[in-house]
Amino acid sequence: MDLSEFEAAIEPYGLSPDAQSEFLRLFTRFKQVPNNALKWESIRTPDPSRLVSYETLATPDDLQASDALSRLAVCKLNGGLGTSMGCTGPKSSIEVKNGLSFLDLTLLQLEHIQKTSNVSIPLLLMNSFYTHQETLELLKGRNTSFPIECFQQHRFLRIDKDTDQPLDPNLLGEDAWYPPGHGDIYSCLKDRGLIDRLLSEGKEILFVSNADNLGAVADSKIAHYMLINNIPFLMEMTPKTPADIKGGTLYEDSQNKLHLLELAQVPQEHVDEFCSTRKFTVFNTNNIWIHLRHLKNRMDQGPLDLNLIVNEKQVVGRPVIQLETAIGAGLVNFVGGKGLVVERDRFFPVKNTSDLMLLQSNLFVFENGRIARNSSRNQKPLPLINWKDPFTNLDEFQKRIPIIPEMQELELLEMEGDVCFEGNVSLKGRVTLVGREKPVRIPTGTCLENSQIIQ
Repeated sequence: MDLSEFEAAIEPYGLSPDAQSEFLRLFTRFKQVPNNALKWESIRTPDPSRLVSYETLATPDDLQASDALSRLAVCKLNGGLGTSMGCTGPKSSIEVKNGLSFLDLTLLQLEHIQKTSNVSIPLLLMNSFYTHQETLELLKGRNTSFPIECFQQHRFLRIDKDTDQPLDPNLLGEDAWYPPGHGDIYSCLKDRGLIDRLLSEGKEILFVSNADNLGAVADSKIAHYMLINNIPFLMEMTPKTPADIKGGTLYEDSQNKLHLLELAQVPQEHVDEFCSTRKFTVFNTNNIWIHLRHLKNRMDQGPLDLNLIVNEKQVVGRPVIQLETAIGAGLVNFVGGKGLVVERDRFFPVKNTSDLMLLQSNLFVFENGRIARNSSRNQKPLPLINWKDPFTNLDEFQKRIPIIPEMQELELLEMEGDVCFEGNVSLKGRVTLVGREKPVRIPTGTCLENSQIIQ
């Protein structure tokens, strides 16, 4: 199917002119014969001058910090559902701690800045069509000291892998549509006039992060660094561990351009090298800082050049593709972009119930919507939690572990099957609990240390 045929095929389905233009642009790139395959031998670890340590940034005084924050806006990528935990609504609505959701904690963080710095930081929420209406309902009646604005990112039609035919929403309903990744933010900001409006309100820096990353808090030190050095684009990186082998990283090409490198781009024979910590020692947290004046100047020249991600799925038994982009791929469009190496406490995404259990435990403390590692275990790695059904489901997890155990001395927890904690429990060392043939019940007050119970 050529471009004109594809354009005619999507015409009846009511995409806005801006969305249709962007969708056709991605389809055109998809149909082009690739001629810029990644040449592994030409990529290298970025020069140290391109990876700045957070510890080396100048600490602004109170006046400078207040000025930097006054020129900041925050955007949360809020398009995801809680399906990985068996939930149906926006992931940001899941309760994290003391009855507070991800969204609640974000609002608390910004309220705290308002009170302590007397600065109003607007909050943007980029929703998908999956999360938009429910997020609007969640925000109804909220009285905040700062403005909140929701916008819905574009939605495109999934494409039949064999025919290039867009799926028909009249036949498949919502299954025909998909949100095209968080790289969509650039065209959304421009199409909705948000770049110009934020600049007119004196906001020059936009801090973007995933809604489920509770470590991603507004930071005057980073905003100040961006402003005084006129940095156009900054990506927070953090040291890679064995748990982060698939995370994207940064590389320099033969022309000294800085790029985001994703696992999907890596030739198969070099995957092991990419995943190790020998060649690439840091990975992308998806905490992105964008200088809006630079973004406006670049987008006035045309759409950003973003790597195309071809995501294959199955819909009603048919192989389909989704054409997507990632926000971090915008880096290559800006001369002078940087990677900022930050501590791990700025990266704590909650992807599943085991992450949630860690966060709800006494390994972390919460204050003013922010999380921090409990100082009593701050130097030790977090426990590794490996579990299978039914604990991967949020309702089952909450029912079977009604009180989060004491975990200060835990190293590894493995659980599977019909296992329940009946109350306060202490876990130490390496603990394995499996209830395949018989239920495993752990009474209140039990201390399990280097224990294995398999029934």
